[in-house]
Amino acid sequence: MERNHRIDSLKGFLILLVIVGHVITALDNSNVINHAVMGLIYVFHMPLFILISGYFTRPANEQDGRKLWQNIARMMVTIVFFHLVWVFLRYSLKGDDPIQILLEFPYGLLWYLLSLIYWRLTVYYTPRALLERPVIYIAIAFLISILSGLTELGKLLSIQRALNFFPFFLLGYYYRQGRISDKWWKNNILHIVTAVILLPIIFILFPKCGYILNGSDHYPLAEVPQKVMILISSTVISLLVFNLLPDIKLLRPIGQDSLFNYLYHYIILIALIEPAVEYFSLPCSLPFILIYTAVILGILIPLSKVKLLRWLTKPSLMSERKNQA
Repeated sequence: MERNHRIDSLKGFLILLVIVGHVITALDNSNVINHAVMGLIYVFHMPLFILISGYFTRPANEQDGRKLWQNIARMMVTIVFFHLVWVFLRYSLKGDDPIQILLEFPYGLLWYLLSLIYWRLTVYYTPRALLERPVIYIAIAFLISILSGLTELGKLLSIQRALNFFPFFLLGYYYRQGRISDKWWKNNILHIVTAVILLPIIFILFPKCGYILNGSDHYPLAEVPQKVMILISSTVISLLVFNLLPDIKLLRPIGQDSLFNYLYHYIILIALIEPAVEYFSLPCSLPFILIYTAVILGILIPLSKVKLLRWLTKPSLMSERKNQA
């Protein structure tokens, strides 16, 4: 199958947003403009990334169970390795308690990779009677997503986040198979109107919605309507970006190396950018946030040529490529 360059561009765009969001979080999310940008990014960037992961997941009846578990084992090697790397960095750079960080498995952005394992296993082992009813399955997934925030699971093994974002994985999974109507998926006018109505409500009437967007924080029953509005907004904006973003050649290489960039950008951020900004008292306004993002990308490009660094991500990369074939 020919590589889908538009999807590569889309993944490249999302990786840029991931880096911008993490730079803001690490350096200054109290700045009003930075906070607003981060809020808008977090409404859709991971939901859409997860939707694309579902899009590239083979139908359950076309998967080989043995190969699926082999790929998962390889992915777990990557997760454990980078977890240990970040434990070391947090201890050496910030003096954090290594035992406490070690127990916070998986650390930081590794939640996505562990959740990806959960989602693929869930789809593979879902009873056929439910798997063949996408509307019912997606509706159940959205209900579970809403209820997940009422639990106290927090960041424990990424379970709450996996439950929170599972509907987006299913949306991509079923759309690739032609099981979701284009009339709804590509109805950009409906998506725009919905976003215009809900986003001001979320960010003006509920200015502290960040913990709901996070996907791993508890919220009370009274805030379930807010969670519902966030889920709807995340869905329609994700579809808008999926439908409207054109193929941009400059973004293709970033998207084609999305896993490498996803894993290594955070190491560069906490090991180089954050200490440098703090030591030299550099500004953290949005233009400088974008400059730091560009610096991280500039470092990632030569790093991606280092075979050892690529080998360390190879288990997960193999899994992704097999699912895209």
